[in-house]
Amino acid sequence: MSAAGEAATHTGALLILKPDILAGSCARCPAASARDTVRGLLAVYEPAAAYAYEVHTSGQAVAWALRNIERKVRARDWYVRTLRAPDRDLAALRDLLAGPLLNPAGEDTVRTADLVLGVVDALGFTVVDRLRARCTQRDFLGLYADNTHFTRLAGSLRDYLVGQEVDICRCAGEQELSTLHIFKEMVRRVVRYPTTHYDAVENLLHVSDPGAADWTYFLHSAFGERERAA
Repeated sequence: MSAAGEAATHTGALLILKPDILAGSCARCPAASARDTVRGLLAVYEPAAAYAYEVHTSGQAVAWALRNIERKVRARDWYVRTLRAPDRDLAALRDLLAGPLLNPAGEDTVRTADLVLGVVDALGFTVVDRLRARCTQRDFLGLYADNTHFTRLAGSLRDYLVGQEVDICRCAGEQELSTLHIFKEMVRRVVRYPTTHYDAVENLLHVSDPGAADWTYFLHSAFGERERAA
């Protein structure tokens, strides 16, 4: 394996929690919506199972997410609805669904970031490095300069990100990387439902896969100095 391949295998994906998940109306979500997000994720991998949702909009939101996921499965050969260890991983998701994180005593809301990191952990990823920092103009360009929506949304994206805090998590694990993209789709729809069909600005999460331009940029800009120091 090449040095680049070894680095990608070791480092895994970068998960970037955007400003709307760290502050504002999406920083916390109803615990019922958080649980419905996990139910929706279970529905991806157990399509024959029937799930009863707690929030009346969750069924519509999950159906919307499932349509988007199906479209991406057909379009991209790497985007797969499989788990490396289905029995283990589905059991971990069910444990999360029933556990204290999403069923807080005396509370009816949870931190949305806790929901995200709880699912990341249940899917078998480990956050091996983490940095919370303000997004600079250079970071903004590193994230979106090659994005197909860049020209159309440049002003809105810049206003949304530059000067605001983001939380960059470096995740390692043997799980399929598409699970993070599938979860990203589900949490966006269920937590933020109803929303517009075109919501590239405030959409909670960004996932950067090993080798991608944004992954390379953030790997070196966020974690490069501490790696050299080590």
